[in-house]
Amino acid sequence: MKTFFITLLLLLGVTLQANAQLISADVGVNGLTCSMCARGTEETLKRLDFIDSIDVDLNTLVAHIIFKKNVNAPIEDIIKAVEDAGFSVRDIKAVYNFTNQKIGKDEHIDYGNDVLHFVGANDKTLNGPVMLRFIDKQFVSKKEFKDWSKKTSMTCYKNNKKDDCCPANVTQTKRLFHVTLAS
Repeated sequence: MKTFFITLLLLLGVTLQANAQLISADVGVNGLTCSMCARGTEETLKRLDFIDSIDVDLNTLVAHIIFKKNVNAPIEDIIKAVEDAGFSVRDIKAVYNFTNQKIGKDEHIDYGNDVLHFVGANDKTLNGPVMLRFIDKQFVSKKEFKDWSKKTSMTCYKNNKKDDCCPANVTQTKRLFHVTLAS
């Protein structure tokens, strides 16, 4: 019986490798005020080797990004590029193409250098293009953050970083992002 519980705990602590490919993302950018700002942000993002095409919409303040196929696209690199251009990321919605990816409440899955922690998701299997909304503290309002905090008991969401609740392979080399299925 003791062996059963140890095995169960180990299985629960394992982060699954995502059966997914990042297809596209809409990244809200704060601070864009003119066409030169939009152009500078676009040029900075184009330097990332995993981006196929990009269009920064000055009216909506959103960078529409299409990613190259079969290439890892770290979300952290996109955030850093926007910041390097002198702006900040307001929100992120990204479309992943999943293949038989099982998710559930507080499930963690690996995607390259990112770990996606699903908050408020019911048990299901994802197939095909699925839009995820990033709900980390920096991407939502204070009220939304408080509401999302009630949907998980894991302290990593409230602390906005890896914590004791995270599986063992959420390491310092991986960035933890909290996501939910976009409606």
